[in-house]
Amino acid sequence: MRSVVIAGGAIAGLSAARELRRAGFQGRIQVVDQDRRGPYRRPEVSKGLLEGRLGVDSVTTPWPADLNVDRMLGVRLTGLDLAARTVQVEGREVPFDGLVIATGCAARRSPYEAMAGVHTLRSAEDAERLRPELAAATKIVIVGAGFIGLEVASVAWKLGKSVTLLEAAEIPLARVLGDDFGEHLAGIHRAHGVDLRTGVTVAGLVAGASGRVSSVELTSGETIAADVVLVAIGSEPATGWLRDSGLDLSMGVVCDETCAVADGVVAAGDVASWINPLYQRRMRVEHWTNAVEQGAYAARRLLGTHDPTGFASVPYFWSDQYGVKLQCVGSTLGHDQYAVLDHSDGRFLVAYGRAGRLVCVAGMNAGAAVMKHRAMVLRAVPLAEVSAVSAV
Repeated sequence: MRSVVIAGGAIAGLSAARELRRAGFQGRIQVVDQDRRGPYRRPEVSKGLLEGRLGVDSVTTPWPADLNVDRMLGVRLTGLDLAARTVQVEGREVPFDGLVIATGCAARRSPYEAMAGVHTLRSAEDAERLRPELAAATKIVIVGAGFIGLEVASVAWKLGKSVTLLEAAEIPLARVLGDDFGEHLAGIHRAHGVDLRTGVTVAGLVAGASGRVSSVELTSGETIAADVVLVAIGSEPATGWLRDSGLDLSMGVVCDETCAVADGVVAAGDVASWINPLYQRRMRVEHWTNAVEQGAYAARRLLGTHDPTGFASVPYFWSDQYGVKLQCVGSTLGHDQYAVLDHSDGRFLVAYGRAGRLVCVAGMNAGAAVMKHRAMVLRAVPLAEVSAVSAV
C-alpha cells in the first residue's frame, strides 16, 4: 500500500493512524472528518462538558504532528466506490489503497415534531447547544433512561433543576444489566428526587405560543410541563455516506472477525459490527476503550500483521451518576444467569453468565472489584467459580 484513507477523525481513526506509523507504514495517510475539532473524550459530552465543569479544549486529544497525516476537516463523506478505490468527499474523488471506516455514530433522530428547546446529545456541539438552555431552564424532561438519559438527569439534578425521566421499559437498563442492577440504579435516581417514570410512552411534544416546547404529552393523556426536552433514545451508525457502496450495513458496517469489510477495507469503532471471537457472536460496541483497541487492530489488519484469530475484545465502559461510578467489563447481551456478588454499604456488584461461563461483571461503587474480574471474563471461567449461580 502507498496510501491509506481514514474515514472519521475521532479516537478510532487516530488510533489507526498511530498504529500504521508505529508499524512502519511510510505511505500517505489522509483523514477525512466532518468535525473540525478532532478527537475528544466523548464520555465527557454528557458529563463534564454539559455541566460546564470542562471545556472542549480540556478533553481534546490532539493529532501528533509526527504522524505526518493530511487532515481534511469540516467536509462530508458522500460515497464509496470499491471498484474505483475512491471515497467521495463533497464531489471530490479521493483514491486509496487501504481504507479505514471509522465514522462512528450519531444520535438517533427525534421522532417528534422539531421545535425550539428540544435536543439530542451525542457530540460536543450538541452539549454546547444544550448547556446554556439547561442552565436557564427550571423543568427538564428527558425521554429515554439509557446511559445518556441517566447521566444528564444526574447533571440536571446537580444544577438544581426539576427532572422528569421517561422510560418505555419497566426497569431502566434491564436489557443490558438485568433487573436487579436496573432497579438499584432506578432507586438511586428516585432517592435524589428525579421523577423517574417507567412503562410510559410519549405521544408527542406540545409547543407554547412562542413555538418553543412547553410540555410533553404521554399516550395516557397526561402532560408534563417542560422548559427543555432531551430526546435520548439511542444512536445510529453513521453509514449514510455508504448507502450506495454495496456494503452490508444491516448492523453498522458488517465485518468479519478480523474487522475486514472488503479487500483493503476495514472498519473500527462505534460503526463496526464484527464477530468477537471471545463471545462467538456479532457485536457492535460504542465505548471509548473498544474504539482505541479496535482502531489499532484494524490498522494491523490492513498491514497483514494482525492476529488472524480475530479481534477479541472485552468491552469496558463507565458512567458517573450523582458521584457514584458505574463500571462494566464484558458484555451482558444474551446472558442467562447472574449472581449478585456484593450488595452492601452502597456497593453493588453483579456477575453475568451465559451457558455457565462468565461473560461480564458490573458494579457501582465497587472500585477495583470490577476490574479484577477482567482476566476471568477474558478466560470465560465457569460462573460457578465466581459465585453461586442465580438463575434469571
